Amino acid sequence: MFLYSPMNAKKPKLNQHDLKGFKYFKLLSRLLSQLHDAACQRGRAHNRELHMDQYISLLTLSFFNPLCESLRSIQRASELKKVQRKLGVGRASLGSLSEAARVFDSELLKPILGELAHRIQPAASHARLSDIEGIVTLVDGTILQALPKMIWALWKKDHNALKMHLQFELLKGIPVAAEITAANANEKDVLAESLQGGRVYVLDRIRQVLAVPEDPRRRQPLGMSNTRQRNVRGRCRTRAVG
Repeated sequence: MFLYSPMNAKKPKLNQHDLKGFKYFKLLSRLLSQLHDAACQRGRAHNRELHMDQYISLLTLSFFNPLCESLRSIQRASELKKVQRKLGVGRASLGSLSEAARVFDSELLKPILGELAHRIQPAASHARLSDIEGIVTLVDGTILQALPKMIWALWKKDHNALKMHLQFELLKGIPVAAEITAANANEKDVLAESLQGGRVYVLDRIRQVLAVPEDPRRRQPLGMSNTRQRNVRGRCRTRAVG
């Protein structure tokens, strides 16, 4: 009796007509173009064929297309004429794609992500939120499993973990900031480093609403560690909820 197994199934051939998401690259390609020369100085021969803007474009395309779930399938996608034309990329080798994650600095994407978030308009509004003077931003931390070799992420005895600190803008329905730390990092201390004037932060775990004035010199969240309180100047309004 033959038993069907997804592991034994032959993956369908990648066809350019099956790919979607190209319409978004008219804007994305323009924003990503500023990354084109990133890390070029690291190559002694100065002959890099896969540039950072092209690498990020190929990765982004894979998010829209489940067929591009591996580096090898992304490499095959780079051979398609439509992909090359719409994304402004050439054929990428598997070695170049594998190396790219180590060569390119992901920090360079932060301003671009910020620009995209700024362009998005609120998707909805609610009468009960209309009286709030500020942008409602949800804040929470999530524990993620880390690799054993990531010694800096030591959490518990013989166990490594990371913590993702996420800020989510409620009415836009999108994340607007994220920070990765060791799992034992204090969430309130991490938030203190990224406070923005004009936002109302809703902190789930410590059940507080934190209103930061437009003037950043007046901000100071209450309830953070004593060390951080001494280092942050100014004031802000905070109240417990629930």
